[in-house]
Formats: sequence, C-alpha cells, structure tokens
Amino acid sequence: MTSWLHRTACLLAATLLHLPVSGAPAGSAQDDEDVAALVAAERAEADLLRRRGRYADALEITDELLDEDEEDPLTLAVRARIRLDRGELGRAERTALEALELAADDAGRVAAGRVLADVLLVTGRVGEVMPTLEDLGVAAALAPGERAEDAWLLASVRDGLGDRGGAERLARGGAATDPGAGDWRGLLARARCQRRAGLLEAASRSLVAADRAARADGGEEPDVLAELADLYFESEREVEAPGKRSAGALYREALEIHPTHEAALLGRFRLHRFNRRRMSKSPEAILGELLTAVPDSIPGLVARAASDLEDGKLVQVRASLARLDELAPGRRDVRTLHAALAWVEHDRDRTAEILEDLLRDAPLDGRPEREIGKHLSELYRFAEAVDFLRAAVERDPSDYDAWTFLGECLANSGDEAGGLEALNRAEEAARGRRDAFRRNLTLVLERMDRAYVTESYGSLSFSWRPDAAEVLRAYLVPYYQQAREELSQRYGFTPGATTIAVFRRHKDFSVRSVGFEGFPALGVCFGPVVTAVSPLSRLRGSFSWARTGFHEFSHVVHLGLSNNRCPRWITEGLATWEEIEKNPTWTRNMRRELLDARANRDLIPLRELNRAFRGPRILFGYYQGGLLCEMLIEEHGFPPMVALLRAFDLGADLDQAFRSVFDVTPEEVDEAFGRFVDRKLEGLSMEPRWATRTLRRLQLRLGTEAPADAAARAAWAEDWTTVAWGSLQEGRTIDAERALEVLAGAGVDTPRLMFLRGTMAAGDSRMATARREWEAAVAAGGREYRSVLALSQLQLGGAGGARDRDAARASLELAIDAFPGFGEGTGSAERMLADLLRLEGDADGAMELLEEWTRWNAGDYDTRLEVAGWHLENGRDAEAVRLLEEANEVDMFRRDLHRSWAEALERLGRMAEAAREYGVALAVPARFDPDHLTYVGPPEGFPPGTDPSNLPPSLLSQVPEELLEPEPLSEGEQLELLDAVARCAAAAGDEPRAAEARARAEALRAGD
Repeated sequence: MTSWLHRTACLLAATLLHLPVSGAPAGSAQDDEDVAALVAAERAEADLLRRRGRYADALEITDELLDEDEEDPLTLAVRARIRLDRGELGRAERTALEALELAADDAGRVAAGRVLADVLLVTGRVGEVMPTLEDLGVAAALAPGERAEDAWLLASVRDGLGDRGGAERLARGGAATDPGAGDWRGLLARARCQRRAGLLEAASRSLVAADRAARADGGEEPDVLAELADLYFESEREVEAPGKRSAGALYREALEIHPTHEAALLGRFRLHRFNRRRMSKSPEAILGELLTAVPDSIPGLVARAASDLEDGKLVQVRASLARLDELAPGRRDVRTLHAALAWVEHDRDRTAEILEDLLRDAPLDGRPEREIGKHLSELYRFAEAVDFLRAAVERDPSDYDAWTFLGECLANSGDEAGGLEALNRAEEAARGRRDAFRRNLTLVLERMDRAYVTESYGSLSFSWRPDAAEVLRAYLVPYYQQAREELSQRYGFTPGATTIAVFRRHKDFSVRSVGFEGFPALGVCFGPVVTAVSPLSRLRGSFSWARTGFHEFSHVVHLGLSNNRCPRWITEGLATWEEIEKNPTWTRNMRRELLDARANRDLIPLRELNRAFRGPRILFGYYQGGLLCEMLIEEHGFPPMVALLRAFDLGADLDQAFRSVFDVTPEEVDEAFGRFVDRKLEGLSMEPRWATRTLRRLQLRLGTEAPADAAARAAWAEDWTTVAWGSLQEGRTIDAERALEVLAGAGVDTPRLMFLRGTMAAGDSRMATARREWEAAVAAGGREYRSVLALSQLQLGGAGGARDRDAARASLELAIDAFPGFGEGTGSAERMLADLLRLEGDADGAMELLEEWTRWNAGDYDTRLEVAGWHLENGRDAEAVRLLEEANEVDMFRRDLHRSWAEALERLGRMAEAAREYGVALAVPARFDPDHLTYVGPPEGFPPGTDPSNLPPSLLSQVPEELLEPEPLSEGEQLELLDAVARCAAAAGDEPRAAEARARAEALRAGD
C-alpha cells in the first residue's frame, strides 16, 4: 500500500512537471532541480520504509521511480539494499552490479559498492570484495580517513578475512572521523568503528548522538537502537548499569519500529541464550521470528545451527549447514561450525583440516578455536573444550570471551584454581567490559577458596564449609560412596575422581552451576564435579539431599560412560528414573502438569526435549525425561539404555542412536510415549488447565449444532465443555455461559458440566447451589478432584443448610481416589481427611493417612517426624526408623531427631548405627538446630508483629546470628550421649570408637 507521503510526493511531482515554477520557463534548470529533489525524497522514503521493515511498500516506490528512469543507480542501490534485507541475496547482488554499471559519479558508485560489498561479506566471499570494488572503480572513491562508513566497510573486510589486527587499525582510523552532528548514519558508522577498536565509551557517546540526530531527522532508527543494545550487552553483559537503558529494552524498542529487524532479533536471541532467567520468550521463538520473516537470513541460519549444535540436535545442524553451504560456504563462522560438528561426530581429522585452513592466512585469529570450545562447553564436554580454548587464548591473549569460557571449563573439569586464574585473565583482557556471568562465577570461586575446605576420601572429594563438616561428613561420605558402587555395578562403568561441592547459599550454588542466581534445581553434575545445595540452605526442610545426591551421582556415571556426549534429556531422564528406582517416595509428583500437557497436546517432542532444559519448562523436562526412560526400560529392559549411552559416545546423533538401539525413529517414540502417558493418567480425575491455543483451536472448528452421529455428538459435547471450562479458567464467564447454553440447547448434561456449574456458582458465592450441583455430579458418577475437595468443605461448613461430617468424609475419600497424593498448595485431600479424623478422635486413622502422604512427598520433614513419633509411641521401632532416616535425608541438623533415631536403633539391636546417631546428636551445632535456638530480637525485614520463635527452618539462614541464642548441650547431656556412644560402639565391636567416647567423657568430667 502506497504511503501518504509517497502519494503526496507523486501529486506534487505531477504538478511541478506541468506547471512552471514562478519566474522560470517550463523545462528550465529549475524544473530539473525540483524533479531531482522529489526523486531524492521518494528514494529516501523508500529507504525509510526499508528501515521500518515495510519492504513491499519500499519496493513499490522503487518500482515507480524505475518506471520513470530505469537507469537511476541510486534508486537501484536502494532496491538492492531492500533485497539484501529480505534475504534475496542473488537479486540483491545483481541489482547492485547493475547500479554500479550505470553509476556515473562517485556518489552512485560508493552507494552501490557498499551494498555489493555487504552482499559479498554476508555470503562469505570476502576475498572478492576489494578486487571487485577495484575493478568497478569503487575502491578509489572510498575515503576511510574521512568517512566512517568507508572505514567500517574496510574493517569488516579485514575481519572477514581473519585479519583481526588489520581490522582494528582500520577501525581506529574510522573512530577518528567527524561525520557532523546531524549525520546519524555517519555517527552510527563511527560508533561501530569505535566499538571495534575497543573504545566503548566513545562508541556509546556516538550512538547517543546518532539517536539524537535520527530523532531530529524523522524518528528513531532501529539500526542505531540495536547497535546501542549490542554495545551495552558487550560492555555490561547483564550487569545492571545505573543510568543506562538496558540492552533488552533497546532491542524491544527497535522491534517496535521494525518487528523483524535482523540485528535486534539476533541480539535478543543472544541475550536470552546468555541469561536463562530471561523467560518472557524462548531464544528459539525469537530466532524463529527472524527465520520466518527472512528464511535465508545468513546470520539467523548461523545462529540456529550453533544453538542446535549446543542442544545436541545434530540432524537439524546438518540441515542448516547444508543450506548455509549453498548460500555462504566461505564464511569463517560457517566453516567453524563444520569443524565443531566434525569434532562432535568424532571426525578429528576433518576438524584439524578445517582449522588448519582457517588459520593458514589468519594465524592470530583465535575465534575458530574459541567457538569450538564454546560449543563443547555448552554440551558439557568441558575437558575437550579446554584444549581448544587454551589454543584460542595463546593465539589471541586479548580474547576475553575465550578466557571466560576457559575459566568455566577448567572449574567444571575440577581445576577450580585454574578456572579462577583464567577468569581473572578474562577480567584484565576485557578492558572494562563487564560480564555478569564472569563476575558471578569469579566471586563464588573466590568465596569457595576463602571459606570452604576440601576433604578427600579415596576417589571422592567434598568441598564444604568447616562449621558443618562433622555432620555432613557422617552422611554424605558413606552415601556417595555407596551410590558410586551401586551405580557403577549397574552401568558397568566406574567413574574417576569426583568432587562434590556443597553450598549453604542457594544463590552460590546457582551461580557456580549456571552463572546466575535463580536456577531452579538442587544439584548439577559437570562430570567430575557435582554441585549440590546444603540441607542448611534457605530451602531447608523442603527437599531430600539424598535424592539429589543419587540423581547427580548417576550423572557422573552417565557422563563418564558417554564421555559427556549424550543429550541432556537422556542423562536427566535416566537420573530421574534412578530416583524412583532407588526410593519410590522420591517421585517428582508432577502428574498434574502431565495431565495438562497431554490434554493440550503439549508433551515435548523428543527432538525438542533437550531445549526444555534451557527454558521455563525445565522441571517438566526432568519429569518427562524420567517417564520416557521408564517407558523404554519397561519395554526393552535396562541394558539397552547403557547401549544408548555408548552409541552417543561413538558419535551417533539422536536418529542414529535410537535406530541402532531400539530400531525406532524419534517420532515413533513420541507416539508410543503418548500411549504410555495415557496409561499413567488412568484413574486420575481432574479438570486440566486448558491452554488458550487449545480453546482457540476448538472454537474455530466447533459448530453450534450437535452432530447426528452418536460418537461425533459425544465428542462435540466434550469439546464444548472444554471451551466452557477453559473460558471460566481465563475469567471469561460470558463465553463459559454461552457454551453452557449451546450444550443445554442440545440437551447435553454430564457430571463434568455439573462440576462446572457448581464451580461457577461457587465463584458467585452461591454456595448452596454449588453444593447441589457438585453432589448431583458425584451421584451421577463424577469425581473431579478439586470440585469434590471443595464440596467436602461445604459439607463440613453446612452450606445449603446441613453440616454433614459423614458426607464430607465420603467426599474426601472420593477425592483421594480421584487423585491420590495431590500436593499442589494446600489442596491435599489426605491432609484434610487426617484433620477431620483427628477432630473425630481417630488419631490412628489420621496418622495412616499422613504416612501415605509422605510416600508422595520426599521433602516433608515435619510430617515424617510426626508419623515416626506415632510409631514410637506404639512400639513400632522399625517403622519409626524408616521415617526418621527419611527425615534425616531432609534435615540432618536436628539434635532431637538423632537422639530419637539412636534410641530406636539401639532397641532394634542395630548398635553401630545407634552409635553413629548418638555421636551426631553430640555434633550438631546448636546454632544450626531450630529446635534449640532462642530468638533474642525480631528479625530485620520481617513484618511487624512476627513471632520469631515461630519462624520455619527455611528462614533460619536469613536471621542474623546476633539475633540467635543457641542452647548448647549441657554437660550432663554430653556425658549421657558419650556414654551411649561408648556403649553401642562396644556392643558393635568398634572398640576404638568406644574408647574415644570414654576418653572424651573422662576429660569432660575432669573439666579438661
């Protein structure tokens, strides 16, 4: 559609062509000048529309201008630039050459020459740029000492050839040019030169001036905004910079003007890949926007190939590289990707051949080796990455990114001192460029160096803070040793030396693991290094350290067996399967999320599952990976899973590995998994949380007339019911009521609809109506978990005029049957029924329900302790010991827990274990034990009136030590425990331990 400005200009042009300007005869020089000015304005309008992403409108203007003068080189140059932006590389090149052939002056030659040079640069034909420009008479017209645009072009050529030093020298020349305050294009080019020369502050000032000039010349320019965002990302790398607009905000501003701006979308993609906490949109979705708009965007295809390689999607990498080989085979980054892929596929000779070729004419360019090292690092192949990264920094010691990657890989290979040294070298080389990842990782490694101690036990080493070491040592050392032995036997592979780092602060764990705070996990394995959250973290009392330990050590075996070459979903899935195999109570209990995903056709395809570990569905990725492994093991047995790991070690991609081991494709696995999930969900009854896309899909195809066929009619009714439920969930009550009217008009009424009407009534505070609808639904055979749970509360509260505990009990039992172990929020039918049974005096029944509840919730310390106490009161020591052991796997820093556990073990005759527990009861530091702390003042930062004595253990780490008064063991308690240790150790035949306890007791009595 022609713009208003274009139509106005055309009308004005026609007027001027037919009416002489006052004081000048028709056909005079004045007419020619006016026409030239209008053509220039039209040409500028076309270029403006290009810079706004309105390519069709821009081409329409150039069509009209070329209809008037088909040999106008400046219009052809604009048209070539439009073609280039649209990814029409061949047409862009032909148009630029045509413009050059027609250009009669330097202005036309330079304008067309720059476009042609950009086409050759983006397609990797860098060696052709200068000869071509010289042959066409453009090179002589370039003035890099005067025009920053020319300096930037020539610097880009040198960079494309791998001549980093030459590029920097040319960039420094361009940085010294003076385009003038009103020339935003010149200021932008000067800023690019300044940035390439490392003059970041100067580049920032130039870009701010360019932005100011662009606003004065018609509005903000996406090129300027994206360049400023790139600069801020380079200089700050997600470190908050007061007074500066963030890179993310600048990319968004650019995209508001030009929704498919290549540089802005690529910048935002890099930003979201770098910082996993940015989850407003996945990196893949951002990149998808670019490649949907411009399928042949070469930088977009390079970014996709690189990210696919880092996610282990080798089939897709090959497809992207095949397309890049057609479009831009000579690009250094494309050839580097070929080298990286060859290494991943075990073709070491091919990698060496490509690298030798890349470095032959550019021996100081370390980027190829740096990029291969980065890709391997993202694949968790840290030890392999180290050699490439060392080579990169030897070739170019100023490459701060290579130093940063080297620091990360050394630390994750077990050389934390070397990692810290490399990170410090990165800081020096960065020359003021900040980097949140580098800063965070450096700080946590320094903190570990200062505050942590490392203890070695054979092949295992542990790094932890010394004030909690005695208790941690008592459990973690034997636990990991046993896990190592058990898993090594199962997989037929014994890993080498492994270090387990235990972090008290979750943010330290998160930073050490991924570089940023907020990582939603409890442990990470890099192969020879495991990071884990301490039971004393802010998550205290809510997770099982034993489950985390077993999960992570299984990774040590998986990664060792496959040399860190298996896709992440497989090792995470196997580790999740191992959890349940070890202890069924370690279930992740994400059946609700599974039900939602299946209902919305949102199970993650096998080919995409690796990516789930980078985005907001990471926790579901663990769960689905575990279920996939469970399905494969159920069908094929365990040995093929080991064969699968070995296949990846041998360089197989996903398709090859599954074909060789299971003789199936990933798509066939997806189909089988859908059926497996259906079996898993059998018997569970809860209305899914419907996705908006599901509702839209249904609404587009649903008619208001019920089909005549019985099966089709039933499906139609279910779909309309889904629309009604989903509309209500989204707060669109009117749409829900309309759907109900359609169903009522067809005479449809089902328990699912009754539950819905009850839910709508409850939302309007019509509780009597809600109760009637829900009771009718139950009577008709329905059992939707949440509705039945809510019904029980109405029955208890007497909504509708009758308070009926028996009915409430029946509803709660029905809810448990509908979804046993549901644990979201406070909506647990087991716990509600336990409360009701307590109210009725049935303590045993309540405890039985709570014990069942613990089987679904591995991290519930308090309930385990409560049920264990019930068993102890009733003389069931063995049952109590099981629960106390599980409680210890949640929180081992509880003196009373260990004493109760020790006493039960002693009664059972398990003397060695009893001696251990009496000893740990002695060792628990009082300041870590919430059962033996007195709060001497209100904690800062908590609401007024907070009773400090009621703070949960998870908040204990947030209370300053000066506000805590520990209650240490009295001398009498210490002697009692030491005597117990001596007694039990002697009975177990451990005389050295018994003698040590007796000696400590004697010294205490003597006052030593």
